[in-house]
Amino acid sequence: MLKIILIMSLFLVVGCDRLRDSVDEAEEYTNIDLPVTIHFAIEDSLDAGEWQDFITITINSENIVTDVELNSVSPMANNLRRDIAQLEGFEEAFGYNFYDQATTLEHSLIGSSTEELITGLQNADTDELIFFDTTTFANLADIALRSAPVERGPYIDGAYHSIKTTDENEVEGVNELQYFVNLFIINGDIVAVHFNALNHEGLLKYDQHIGAAPDFYTTEWRYQAQLLEQALIDSQDPEDFTFDEDGFTTDIPGVYIEIEPFISLVVKALTDGPVIEMEE
Repeated sequence: MLKIILIMSLFLVVGCDRLRDSVDEAEEYTNIDLPVTIHFAIEDSLDAGEWQDFITITINSENIVTDVELNSVSPMANNLRRDIAQLEGFEEAFGYNFYDQATTLEHSLIGSSTEELITGLQNADTDELIFFDTTTFANLADIALRSAPVERGPYIDGAYHSIKTTDENEVEGVNELQYFVNLFIINGDIVAVHFNALNHEGLLKYDQHIGAAPDFYTTEWRYQAQLLEQALIDSQDPEDFTFDEDGFTTDIPGVYIEIEPFISLVVKALTDGPVIEMEE
């Protein structure tokens, strides 16, 4: 129970409010009665750094930006950067408040053309008031605007979690290896995935080695887990995955680790619904 509490405590009990307070300068654009489309892009999970950045852009039929959101999914795919930035102590830890700075930048971009949006993001981190790197967001804006408007997927937006004790797996005498899965869903699609496990001491085997650990504790295991995570993002459906009676698959190049525990947990997490639901 302690280990389960440990994992669940990683989910910050904060609402994932994607609607920011309106500002007077933006109202003249957001209140214009013109058809709008929403465009979205997120970093590839294999290319992302500490945070997996994403951007949501709303434009009207005259290609004027009526809304824009800059955000990032946490490394464990269980929270959003804007929400974490509002917690006490995080501004001191990082040296700036991402929520405040991102909101300020977003408001300055509302009313711009799509070309001006990309240029504004490319140059934003040269502003003495913006302390986070905006290069990735500029690249994502270009991708999003070149892509078709967002069509909602089948899932409810939010953070999902599921954990399972697997007594059959014994690691150098350590019982109760606990697999767990975190998912983050935006616009009805799975956009971020984190596969991991705990041992009896509550340590994440994804990040730490314990004693004479077997091969799947190595960096190679971590990379294979990332390949499996990306495969799920590409597929969007855990039912697409097949495995043998021992839980292994030959369907994903480079993945030789057991996948059955993770895929089963994905199914359960999606069935149970989000532990933190995002507001539309």
